[in-house]
Amino acid sequence: SSSEGLSTGKAALETVASFASGCASGVLSAVILQPTDVLKTKMQGNVLLNGAQQQKTVLAVTRETIKQGGVRALWTGTKPAIVRVGLGIGVYMSVIEVMRKKFGEVEKGFTATGKGGDLPGGHQVNEEGKVRITPLNALATGACARVIATILVSPITVVKTRVEYFGAEPRKNFVQCVMKLAKKEGLGGLYRGVLPNIASSVPFSAIYYSLYTSMQDRLAQADRLRDQPPVVRNLISSSCAAVVATLTTQPADILRTQAQLDFSSNSALKNAQLLYSRCRELGFRTLFVGSGPRVTKRIFQAILVWTVYEELFRMTAVMRTKLTTTSDGEDGK
Repeated sequence: SSSEGLSTGKAALETVASFASGCASGVLSAVILQPTDVLKTKMQGNVLLNGAQQQKTVLAVTRETIKQGGVRALWTGTKPAIVRVGLGIGVYMSVIEVMRKKFGEVEKGFTATGKGGDLPGGHQVNEEGKVRITPLNALATGACARVIATILVSPITVVKTRVEYFGAEPRKNFVQCVMKLAKKEGLGGLYRGVLPNIASSVPFSAIYYSLYTSMQDRLAQADRLRDQPPVVRNLISSSCAAVVATLTTQPADILRTQAQLDFSSNSALKNAQLLYSRCRELGFRTLFVGSGPRVTKRIFQAILVWTVYEELFRMTAVMRTKLTTTSDGEDGK
């Protein structure tokens, strides 16, 4: 029927809007925040590969990086970062929107004839094109979306990590680097560190998205913020959720770095044992090496990605509403 076709088309438009908004916000954050990733990778790599003599502060590593390659060296690995983050966040946001509709609940106070509108499956959306979702469902949504995105971009992540630490190979773009990696190390090389990457990224996304949506709901009901624009709630929710999720998943992130900087065929268990040995040598603070740049990156990335994403998605919601209205008018003729 025409109504079913309209619902399907509307859902497809929302998925495309999610992907495009996610890509745009991801690329912007990748370019701006790449220096924090470079510093984090160098700090972790120095300790993991060279031990105590290479423990340095953020400022010391920054000065050393600039001295060796100039300010431009802080943006080493930007190209694979853009592809990885743009594609990864685009897929992540698309899956988030699809699953949010599956898990979504009817938002009280909105009706199909008011500011909101119907979703396929009988749900309703508010004027921002968003569905209300419970914290538990948000946890599952964030986790599933991140698993898919992490596995998809894993080969690019390996190349990005090695370029950040060892430097880019002369006259080779990141596609050639991926092909070289596949040729020399096989499929295992392309997905090196994928398990600790999932162990870091999935809990991060689950914790982050659950806290983010919960805080959004609470702040929307707060008297002081009731009259503030949505972007204020986005900034507060995203930054607070990012700090908690980043510190919680930091040990898994350094295990990922350990695996991806490894050129041998060590198993995940062997890399975990090597990291444990390093922790016994230097103390368990080793697990939090590079946490400063990582927390900084995650906070500003969360603010940039979710604020830009929410604003772009809200703008496209107006366009989708107009398109739907036009289609309804034509069907009624």
